[in-house]
Amino acid sequence: MNEMGEDFYSTALFQIAEVKPLKPELNEILEFYESVFEIQREAERLFNSGQNDIDYTSFAGRNGEGLSLLKPEDIQLDIEPVNNILEEMSGIIRNKWKEQIPADFNCRFLSEQKGVLVEGLMEDEVLLERMAGDLDIDYPVFYFLIKNAFSPFISNYAEKLQEAVEEKKWLKGNCPVCGSEPLIIRLVEETGKRKLFCSMCRTEWLYKRLACPFCENDDHESLRYFFVEDDEARRVDVCDKCKRYIKTIDNRKINKVTNLFVEYLSTLALDIVADKEGFRGGDIFLFSEK
Repeated sequence: MNEMGEDFYSTALFQIAEVKPLKPELNEILEFYESVFEIQREAERLFNSGQNDIDYTSFAGRNGEGLSLLKPEDIQLDIEPVNNILEEMSGIIRNKWKEQIPADFNCRFLSEQKGVLVEGLMEDEVLLERMAGDLDIDYPVFYFLIKNAFSPFISNYAEKLQEAVEEKKWLKGNCPVCGSEPLIIRLVEETGKRKLFCSMCRTEWLYKRLACPFCENDDHESLRYFFVEDDEARRVDVCDKCKRYIKTIDNRKINKVTNLFVEYLSTLALDIVADKEGFRGGDIFLFSEK
């Protein structure tokens, strides 16, 4: 369940404005995401206005059956809003890194393949890899574009499905709403319970106190964590079994509500250390070194 309180985009943009003067070395990536969030916010706002007639009660009970609440076919989208956000998202990528998006990139063609793209994001990534090859675009760039273009729509569905999430029955490492991997962990202020955060639909959900969310390894001898820069509120949890890592924010040691996506963006030092140690993270820093 999402407990971050205020509107995701408002908290994200406010926190970015706070972080930039403190970490000027991150300004390029933070300014890039400011543009991404502005585009996503408008797309989600327009999409939300037409979603009042959907019966969300029909999604209930899927978690209890071991299924995420949303299936690709549940995401109903018109071509125009999809085309608009794909054009805007590809535009900001091209403005920063011209060589990353081919000059003849056809957003309208992609919009017409919206069902396949959603299926690729939620269930079968091979579909996206194949399409990127057909379009002659680097797969990481293509995945970044598609994920961030569709995330506002999937998030809109997820927000309305929060009451249907069965946290106590789930306790899995993938998102109970859209099935995606978690981006980051939050330790809850009062109890220290672990909550995973999904970067696709922005859902938070309860997870085991001691286990890797990627491979479910619960052998404490192969699970460890480390800090950098004497910041004990932010750390990296690593699994020696699957060689994955995930960052953790300890809200018991932070005196304010934070946007977890921006916390991820603003803790690049942790990613650098984890990468040097041979652990693999997520896809958020695709453009950090370009």
